[in-house]
Amino acid sequence: MSIREGRIPDSSANFETGQPVPGFPVRFRWQAGVWFELFERQVALLERDIARARAEDNVMVFLSTPLSGRGGGHFATNVEIADHTTRMILERWGHRFWVLNPGRYQMESKEGTGLMNLHAAELSQETGRDIDIEELFRRSPPTGGDYMRMWTRILIEDDAGNLGRRWDAFYFQGPSDVRDFFTEGGSRTWTAGVEEYFARKLTMNREFYDYFDPPFYDASGGRLKGRRERAEWQRRRDAFFRYYTVRAGVNFSLGSHDEWNLWRLLNEKRRDASPHGVSDQIAGFFEDAQLDPAATVTPTARGYEVASPEEPAPS
Repeated sequence: MSIREGRIPDSSANFETGQPVPGFPVRFRWQAGVWFELFERQVALLERDIARARAEDNVMVFLSTPLSGRGGGHFATNVEIADHTTRMILERWGHRFWVLNPGRYQMESKEGTGLMNLHAAELSQETGRDIDIEELFRRSPPTGGDYMRMWTRILIEDDAGNLGRRWDAFYFQGPSDVRDFFTEGGSRTWTAGVEEYFARKLTMNREFYDYFDPPFYDASGGRLKGRRERAEWQRRRDAFFRYYTVRAGVNFSLGSHDEWNLWRLLNEKRRDASPHGVSDQIAGFFEDAQLDPAATVTPTARGYEVASPEEPAPS
């Protein structure tokens, strides 16, 4: 299927800004039109998955994890790390816990892309429009604001005043979680783990190879390419290494910064709404350890969040 010219408006020119949950004081900018409809279906699917997990009396945990690879990483590698962290939490904490891994639902993963394709097929059948996810993605891919509108609804909305009652804990992925992923195969150091992973993926994974595109040879003549191309290859390799060592975890993730602020605001509202005060807060974990009390009241820099019109401009 394809998007036929004139039948589906170009979503790249059609954005809205507002509060994903009316009355909850966070604002994002997201695409209207087809992407909005597809994300609404993804929200409904997430709500069903969460309802099933809650019906089994699980302790509900949201995993905050970088996925986009902004700053030198790789989206598929981030999905692998998110999967690894989810397994690690369940292995350590046990069967009574359920972890929402965002990598399963975002288009950085094959599973997330498959779900969007399913929604597109259903929407096409119901409305008679021809919707091709690949073409839609090419013209105007989902933005951080699209995803944060979805996650804000999932994290905030409930039947008890929008206080995030679906959730018992947030787990913010840290450097030690990432190091554990890269060294689980027996690498003795973090350096060795990242370099061995990079070399293995470059050799065995075509998508990874194409993404980094090592420009050693000119395919037409088999000649070594120039100094500029070789320097770019080295820069990408070095950026990958730095990303997964000194920038590993949520500290350098725009979406995770927004999720931290959502967690803080939820706890503030819970303290105000409950006679039990701090005992009604959502627990927060960083690197398998509970966060200190001051963290629950400490905001961090915005990620994709949009300032409200009433806020003064930065000086």
